[in-house]
Amino acid sequence: MIDRTRAGWRCHTQRLIRTVKGDLPRGSQGTIVYETENLGRQLIFVSWDTGIAVPVFPDEIEWEAQCHAPVQ
Repeated sequence: MIDRTRAGWRCHTQRLIRTVKGDLPRGSQGTIVYETENLGRQLIFVSWDTGIAVPVFPDEIEWEAQCHAPVQ
């Protein structure tokens, strides 16, 4: 099931994340698009400011304290 509760929230990486579309250095910023569960694991799909959009695990990112309006 797709959860858009945090859609539009800003986040950043806590450490280097290697993805199939390229590396995301520590501190990379992005916007959460949606959250989902796959094979019992929570995944957060993020549109990164670098131009790529890939899912990450919740422990790999930290979201900003302020809440932004949901992406329409």
